[in-house]
Amino acid sequence: MADRFITMEQVRGRVALSKTEIYRKIKAGLFPKPVPLGPQKVAFLESEVMCWMEERLQAREAGEGVARRAKQGRDAANARYGADA
Repeated sequence: MADRFITMEQVRGRVALSKTEIYRKIKAGLFPKPVPLGPQKVAFLESEVMCWMEERLQAREAGEGVARRAKQGRDAANARYGADA
């Protein structure tokens, strides 16, 4: 498959994240970096975005983040209902 550039709006449509969250992940090294095309225009390589999506699917299958999300749920319940919830 020949690689092509896709816009931020196309990326957002594929990954269901806000522009702000995408840039947070880029800064943290957790999302592909954009390619500058001009003074105020960037794009992303479609193959890199698709690879990131595949990595997220693999992480889901491996159970990545399950313990962290469970702890967040318990912490939220404790904060709302008290430690005996």
